[in-house]
Amino acid sequence: MDWSDLPPLSSLRAFEAAARHLSFSAAGREMNVTHAAVSQQVRRLEQHIGVALLRREGRGLVLTDPGAELAAGLGEGFAKLRDTVEAVVAAGRERPLRVTLTPHFAMSWLLPRMASFRAEHPDLELMLNPSAEVVDMGSGEYDLAIRYGGGTWPGLEAEPLVPSNFLVVASPALVAGKRVETPADLLQLPWLVELGTDEMNDWLARHGVTGGAKQDVTHVPGYMMAPMLRDGQGVACATRVVVEEDITAGRLQVLFEDVDLGTGYHLVWRPGPMRPPLKRLVAWLKRRARMEEG
Repeated sequence: MDWSDLPPLSSLRAFEAAARHLSFSAAGREMNVTHAAVSQQVRRLEQHIGVALLRREGRGLVLTDPGAELAAGLGEGFAKLRDTVEAVVAAGRERPLRVTLTPHFAMSWLLPRMASFRAEHPDLELMLNPSAEVVDMGSGEYDLAIRYGGGTWPGLEAEPLVPSNFLVVASPALVAGKRVETPADLLQLPWLVELGTDEMNDWLARHGVTGGAKQDVTHVPGYMMAPMLRDGQGVACATRVVVEEDITAGRLQVLFEDVDLGTGYHLVWRPGPMRPPLKRLVAWLKRRARMEEG
């Protein structure tokens, strides 16, 4: 379709309203403009298509035959457009919010606070996907991601949620009597690594520890990490926010901590306008995090 052949939408809207009311003044009130503005738009439309659409008769307006035909088509077209827009908006409101986040963060931070969220927003439907996999937010499958890092993900919007240092932790029983003074000493201990990540090798490499592959490594789903750590089955990388309670209670011990890196959990979403349910979820998450930080 060559859109350049069509009259301006503003002229079509003005004519449709004037034809429906048979009054420039009534059409102006509906459109929140002056009657003169409506009259001018209708005249421009008539000049564009070269056909008279409305004429004065007495103190009112009447449609010409072409005007009646165009008014009927525009009425149907605008009604279809309105219905389609309303359907799209309604579908956006009703579609569940899909959130992807790491299992550790889901279990330790989000889930304990879900009762509060439900009490405030009982009408919002959530679908949580706790996974170590970094999903493609550009696909549109997920509305929101909660990711750990420095806050920069190309092509995506991000806002800080919870600041948190990166740690290496273990149960006191596992390291009791063992020499753990440098990162290299960790090579003598068993490790737990969350499925889908390479946090152990990444952390060791950042701290200058290289060499042969470790053999005593167990790769487990995220939800199994905390109980296995407490049970002394291995050393693991973690963020402070997800293990803080275990550290405070003495169930876990900090072996190494990366500080002052400006890292933490961030809310991440696609650029562009947020649909209303997502705005409400993001606002609640940020408010809850601020309350606890302060």
